[in-house]
Amino acid sequence: MELFRQIETDLAQARRRADEVAIASLGLLKSEIVNVSKEAGFKGSIDDALVMTTVRKELKRRQETMDAYEGAGRTEQAARERAAAEVLRAYLPTQLTADELDQALRGIIADVQPAGPAGFGAVMKEANQRLAGRTTGSEIATAARRLLG
Repeated sequence: MELFRQIETDLAQARRRADEVAIASLGLLKSEIVNVSKEAGFKGSIDDALVMTTVRKELKRRQETMDAYEGAGRTEQAARERAAAEVLRAYLPTQLTADELDQALRGIIADVQPAGPAGFGAVMKEANQRLAGRTTGSEIATAARRLLG
């Protein structure tokens, strides 16, 4: 709930500054979070994990839109999407670099001590818990497969 409150606070500040990009980005993000929390089957309340998942989804959407605009030669709209994405990135933890991910996975592999490539599932379970929010599951899986080789 901490991140959601921060979004609400930042949205109010953006309105006071008349920052149109931040108002639009944060308003849409807040609406998406509330909509997800009202979906059928959702159990619980708005927490930081829900906020981060929604932010990642919105960032992906912004990236796809930005790529489409750039492909069509519409640089002004692409720049607007890039600015909106920067507003949203502030709500995610700092992402791991490839070297940091490898180092973290080596430590996890040392702790879990998997039996070769067959221990992939155990490594993934532990890595997803420890590295949640700092990288994607697909990046963890790719690096883990390479390190377990």
